[in-house]
Amino acid sequence: MILVIGLGHPLRRDDGVGLWVASRLSNTDDVKVVGAQDLAPELIPQVAVADLVIFVDGRVGSGPVRWEQIRAGDRPALTHAFTPRGLLAWADHLFGRAPEAWLVTVPARDLSLGEGLSPRTRRAAEALVGRLRAYLGERGGR
Repeated sequence: MILVIGLGHPLRRDDGVGLWVASRLSNTDDVKVVGAQDLAPELIPQVAVADLVIFVDGRVGSGPVRWEQIRAGDRPALTHAFTPRGLLAWADHLFGRAPEAWLVTVPARDLSLGEGLSPRTRRAAEALVGRLRAYLGERGGR
């Protein structure tokens, strides 16, 4: 199973890009899509049973969408929010496995209060949605 986790805050314009991407992807038998403002401990069991986790988040700046393969990091204290590496570390610690994982970041230019994505961030997010749909469709069809 592939788990896609879209991160962000919907009232901070481009910071909500991960949620925006997640809202445009579909759950299937092979793909689970989750939108979250924070990486909470409740996600640990879902991460542990996934074969692949794709985290989608905004990053301050410009440039292309970046794909970075990540691995479990140090296990942080149990709090209300983790980093992707921390979530993987807890999945490994509690369930004995941390799946393959990627952090996909979309350039975020406008983090002001408000709703909606800036034009450049929206174009990058639309292209990412197309790429993810193609990839997830291929993986789900096997």
